[in-house]
Amino acid sequence: MPSRRFKFRLEPLLKVRAHREKERQRDLAVAISKVDDQKTALTLLDHEREATVDSQRKFLQSRIVPSKALTYSRFLLRLKKDRLAGGQILHGLEREAEKKRMLLLEASKKRKTFETLKDKQQERYYRELGRDEQKELDEIATMAHARKKAKP
Repeated sequence: MPSRRFKFRLEPLLKVRAHREKERQRDLAVAISKVDDQKTALTLLDHEREATVDSQRKFLQSRIVPSKALTYSRFLLRLKKDRLAGGQILHGLEREAEKKRMLLLEASKKRKTFETLKDKQQERYYRELGRDEQKELDEIATMAHARKKAKP
């Protein structure tokens, strides 16, 4: 007896949902990468500031040249401004990454909904197929029993 195969009629929609989820995963990965890059840039700024402060301490222990002292203070001020701006950029990137994370979560829920629906329909299909096969086997057994009784 040839059995029909299960066909989920919403399969194309499930594939679209899965594709959107993968896109959201890529978007989140890019956003997280930008956050990590910004954190690295801020760490480099912090190290540069520490090195400049150490250099300035050494300079202040010797004969003070006003122009060089002014250069140090201007450079440290610029580093401070860059650090503040970088912190704001980082905060914005983290918010953007969180938005991407929420979009991924939503896309994942939508895909999972369709997968759950598919699983339930598939389970119902195979249960009905089992009942049909059992009915067919019962009918064959009944016919065989009837033939056996009819045979003298």
